[in-house]
Amino acid sequence: MKFRSNRQMEEPEINFIPLIDLLLVILIFLMVTTTYNHLKGFQVELPTAESASDNPISSQDIRIVVSDKHWQVNEETFTNIDQLQQRLNQISKTATDTQPWIILSAGGDTSYQKIIDTLQSVQKAGLSQVTLHTTEK
Repeated sequence: MKFRSNRQMEEPEINFIPLIDLLLVILIFLMVTTTYNHLKGFQVELPTAESASDNPISSQDIRIVVSDKHWQVNEETFTNIDQLQQRLNQISKTATDTQPWIILSAGGDTSYQKIIDTLQSVQKAGLSQVTLHTTEK
């Protein structure tokens, strides 16, 4: 008696379609049941001065205006930080007995990094009296 046929047996295959269907159902379930946290933003108002300063700007004071493209020191325009550093070093060397006040102003669109770079240049020049210019309400 012959129990085997002359036919070749087929190789068994793993069917991935049910696995893919199951993963899609799990994915849909997770998407529906997940809670999304929306971070709420808030409007920041920059500080303004309540009243004008009692001390008017003297002729010895240095006004530095910082913008995204340049620095302006008492009507002189500088396009890079090295030029600004050289000018501040000159101001520091020619200062009399009292150091001049550095009045720093910047627009609302000026990057913080540019302001920090300016403050570091003032510090490197040895000038320590710095104030920030604000607008009145």
